[in-house]
Amino acid sequence: MMNMKMNLTFKDFFPYSEYRKGQETIIKQIEESAFQKRNILLSAPNGTGKTIIALSALLPVAIKNNLKILYLCRTHSQNSRVIKELIKISAVISNRHKEVRINGLSIRGRNEMCLNENLISQHPNPRDSMSICRDLRKNRSCRYFVNLIKKKNELKNPVLISPETLDKPFDADVLINLCQDKKLCPYFLSKFLLSEMQVIICNYQWVFNPFIRQTFLKFIGKELQNCILVLDEAHNLIDVSTEVNSLRISPYLLARCLTDVDRIRARAGIMRRFILLLQNQLDKKKSNLNAAETPIKPEKILNSIITKLGYADLTQFETLLQEIDDYGLALQEEKIVNGEFAPNFLSSLAEFWQKWIRCYSLENYFFCYTLRSTHNKRKKSVSIEIVALDPREVTIPLLSTCYTSLHLSGTINPYVYNHLMGLMKTGKPYKGIIADSPFKKKNIRALITEGVDTRRKNRTPKMFKQMIEKVDEVLYCTPKNVGIFCASYKILKSLLNHGIEQVVVKNHKKLFIEKPGLSASENAYLIKDFKSMTSRKNSGGVLLGVCGGRNSEGEDYPGDYMNSVVIAGFPYHLPTPRVNAKIQYYDSVFDHQGWEFAYLYPAIQRANQASGRPIRKLTDKGAIIFMDTRFKQKYNWISDWVRKEIDVVPDRKNAIIQKLYPFWHP
Repeated sequence: MMNMKMNLTFKDFFPYSEYRKGQETIIKQIEESAFQKRNILLSAPNGTGKTIIALSALLPVAIKNNLKILYLCRTHSQNSRVIKELIKISAVISNRHKEVRINGLSIRGRNEMCLNENLISQHPNPRDSMSICRDLRKNRSCRYFVNLIKKKNELKNPVLISPETLDKPFDADVLINLCQDKKLCPYFLSKFLLSEMQVIICNYQWVFNPFIRQTFLKFIGKELQNCILVLDEAHNLIDVSTEVNSLRISPYLLARCLTDVDRIRARAGIMRRFILLLQNQLDKKKSNLNAAETPIKPEKILNSIITKLGYADLTQFETLLQEIDDYGLALQEEKIVNGEFAPNFLSSLAEFWQKWIRCYSLENYFFCYTLRSTHNKRKKSVSIEIVALDPREVTIPLLSTCYTSLHLSGTINPYVYNHLMGLMKTGKPYKGIIADSPFKKKNIRALITEGVDTRRKNRTPKMFKQMIEKVDEVLYCTPKNVGIFCASYKILKSLLNHGIEQVVVKNHKKLFIEKPGLSASENAYLIKDFKSMTSRKNSGGVLLGVCGGRNSEGEDYPGDYMNSVVIAGFPYHLPTPRVNAKIQYYDSVFDHQGWEFAYLYPAIQRANQASGRPIRKLTDKGAIIFMDTRFKQKYNWISDWVRKEIDVVPDRKNAIIQKLYPFWHP
């Protein structure tokens, strides 16, 4: 057992023989700030070593104060990267201080860790998965869970099921394989082990979703004030925070509610009438709506429902919602007893309208109908949504409660992020750190091309021909793989329609196209095939995708996997009513900076993320081409490490070749 009085510092945990440029200074600043319970933002490009910086700086703080580190990531590959660094730290510290033990575990959602064939075959969403899992456990129908509990009871201690998991950091994949061999449930084993873990690596939802967080904190055995939060790729959290605070009801939900209500005797009539009223409303809107999104006046809708139900006031409607919730819970219990699939649709319906009542008069919510195509695209479906506009409603309570937080990003704008996350409103001191670029100037070539402007009015055959001619020059110069990330799928489709594939073939490369709706496994095969093109002599691949997609943000392309990247067009979102509502709201709360915060910043963030795909390691060499003249106007918003290397290329033939060919063929 470790001596809690040991005066450990970051130097005891840093596992490498030497620091990269500026690393030691940054680690020391973070360690000092964490001991002072500050909220810390580190803006540092790839290659800085943000993961090892975070772990080395925060482990001494966690050990001295008996805290847990919750390391929140976006993807499984990022989780695995944290575990790899933690394994190195664990090995080094065991040699330096044998009484100190460092362990950790990366965990995933129920669907991704479950081994039960019955649950897997149904492909449920997370909420339904929880219900199915609960039913299987209650009826003792899951052999993996039954075996786990039996083993736990036999040994009187869940950690003894796999004692080696306490000695070193474990990735989720390793735990899943261990459980497959022993026929145990990896999801609940991971939960049983959480209380013994010093570092827990998980998805944002485990902490940011209040429903998940409540259960999660019980399993880890700590209150949030005894946890250090590390927020990797922190720029994602602005959207995550509003998404977890938004709700939607769909025709599918209403249909399932109607089926459940038909099993109820008492008060079924009024509940049925309420659900049918909503169904009829959505059906009418389906034939009337032309836009994908239509704003709603929430008070008008609420008053209409109360009137049509024959109620005298809001209180009677609130009573109905409580009854619907109660019946939903009772029916769920009945289904479990009968061994039925038991998701609680009625409580979801009640929760939606209870939130509507709480929020309909608030400025930081937007209410709308959304029109979507069904999977076969032959039919339309209309849903009704409550959209949260202000991430601070979620972030401020979290960041003010936790012991300290460290926010990591390579592309973040500290000024905008600070405002939108409310870092200055948490009651904690704030520390901002901006790291210098670790890359050598000779390894980066960044260009803004003139002569291309992808605004809607300019999207003519002539302009797309100009874009393809410039892409041709990039492909001619680049020895191996190239990524082209378009501002939208419309621009991607236009490039295809105007002959980009012929230009790719002419340059002895193969085209790979990212299509909307690809499953995770289908996309993984696409990227694997694209990367494999580097093995072909005098060839390569071209990945045609979109900014803001998983391939332009969640995937890395070191070495020759992506020599050059083209950002084709300025990736503004369409100015939908939702976006306009956010601009208007941000104008009122952020000193008339709504357009910059709600429209410009998300667009430039997508471009910045895409621009960093080829340069992941210090040894990487990459070219970044911003193919829209508007990037020149928004130059100051481009990531600092790229902006310092930018040249503006005039709109003339071979101008790109003159810049890129000597870079790739010195």
